[in-house]
Amino acid sequence: MNKTEKIALRESIIVVLMGAAINFPLQTYLLWLTIDNWQWSDPLKISIFIQIIITIVALLRVYVIRMRFQRGKF
Repeated sequence: MNKTEKIALRESIIVVLMGAAINFPLQTYLLWLTIDNWQWSDPLKISIFIQIIITIVALLRVYVIRMRFQRGKF
């Protein structure tokens, strides 16, 4: 495995682990918010709302991690 492959593997592992650490609590919170607090009962509406939020967070997360790798901070 060459240096580029090792860096790519390391970045991939960090992205996936950070995603799991961020998305599980975020999804749990959003489900609680939509079902318990906002009293939404339509599963499609809840799914679309949560997917939009998680996609935005994922884009930001991957961007930040990628920029840190470019700068050599990881």
